[in-house]
Amino acid sequence: AVLRATIDEIERRFRVRPGLGRITALVGPPGSGKTTTLVKLAVSEGLMKNKPVRILSADTQRIAASEQLRIYAAILGVPFQSVETIPALGHAIDAAPANTLLLIDTPGLSPAALEGPAADLAGFLRRRQDIDTHVVLTAPTRQRDLEAANDRFAIFNPSALIFTKLDETEAPGGLFSEAARTETPISFFANGQGVPENLAPASTSFLTEPL
Repeated sequence: AVLRATIDEIERRFRVRPGLGRITALVGPPGSGKTTTLVKLAVSEGLMKNKPVRILSADTQRIAASEQLRIYAAILGVPFQSVETIPALGHAIDAAPANTLLLIDTPGLSPAALEGPAADLAGFLRRRQDIDTHVVLTAPTRQRDLEAANDRFAIFNPSALIFTKLDETEAPGGLFSEAARTETPISFFANGQGVPENLAPASTSFLTEPL
């Protein structure tokens, strides 16, 4: 009875929302795995479901990130475009076919960046009601740092969290605590570099099955 009550309490507090909006942007700190996760989503949520996919890169800080996405897009056979300004991003979004899963990669943003030029990007994504923004965070991050990072990205008004690098921690309780603290649903879990196999829609059973 105690075990069942514990599981029920976890499931009550731990909200999940698997899936993506038709236009989805990934934001997060440097090194959180946004680019790799975006490619996994392009395959699992787009190509494997017979949906046309288009990839946009708004990451002007790291040339390597844009080129990495360009190469992946070529391998997947999907259109790719790199944009350097907010107006160009808006134009690229509006020009995409209405039936296309549009995935937007953004630069890894440090605390200093969020107080500077990235504020324009945050404002743009926040104003666009048609964009589904997910914050990508790493599961091994210390609880205090996880909270600080998530709080910083609140300016994007995200609809969900994605946790990566689950294969690098044996104590994933921090991600549950953070999701419960902010009452933000989790959309996906990533547990490795494999594309697309190391990505799974979030579920409460991820935490409750070991109990």
